Amino acid sequence: MTPVLRKWVFETLYKNRYLYRFASTVPFAGQWRVWQRLVLPRITGHEVLELGCGLGDLLVDMIMAGYSCRAIEQSPQMVAAARDALQHHKVGEIKWVLQGSAQRLPFAPASFDTIVSTFPSEYMYDPDTIAEVARVLRPSGRLIVIEGANILPVGFLQPFLILVQTLVYGPSAVFGPREKRNLDEEMARNQSTERPEDSILHTNRDTGAGITTDEVPDAWFGQHIPLEQFGLRRRSERVRSRRWEVYIIIGEKVQ
Repeated sequence: MTPVLRKWVFETLYKNRYLYRFASTVPFAGQWRVWQRLVLPRITGHEVLELGCGLGDLLVDMIMAGYSCRAIEQSPQMVAAARDALQHHKVGEIKWVLQGSAQRLPFAPASFDTIVSTFPSEYMYDPDTIAEVARVLRPSGRLIVIEGANILPVGFLQPFLILVQTLVYGPSAVFGPREKRNLDEEMARNQSTERPEDSILHTNRDTGAGITTDEVPDAWFGQHIPLEQFGLRRRSERVRSRRWEVYIIIGEKVQ
């Protein structure tokens, strides 16, 4: 698929909540919501801002977990969908979801303890976005970005879904810098390696698989998010189950 056609497809999906729901569920073996919820144990403090809330699923999760949340979303269709999600679950207020830009946040300095963004588009790599994040974060606050995720070629269905994703996104988007490696060998090595028990965070009820988290120094992911330029200390984590792996970048405000 050409970049122009790919962009048109994504823009079309993002303007229709039902197509977006399908596109974020079926091609990823139903794991999208599992990946989104990896944000929850990483939140610090009480006041949370979500950048690009989409359908509002994670926003509902965070409010139900007891956090005071706000959300910024550029798409009017997704703003409407997120507000409907709040009303459907009877949590929060619709005015908590604002239409706007991550590059110009309508909040006072030091307003939030945590800012989250899951599977963001190009705005996350814009220095103006990170400048705004640093401005509205409180000292010792953090930015949590789930930049991407891959299902792994296990079972009967997932290899087929990986093929579809490769055709749509391109091999570099699916496998990143590992596209020339033998992914099957890497999986076998990881599954056969005995991991320390303290790396296991929990057993996920959605997957029935142990989840492990590894901190990745000089990670290949998240490199284009200009955290250090705005005083945010970087930590990169790779979260894995038997079926998938997720790439998380955390930027902590040191002042």
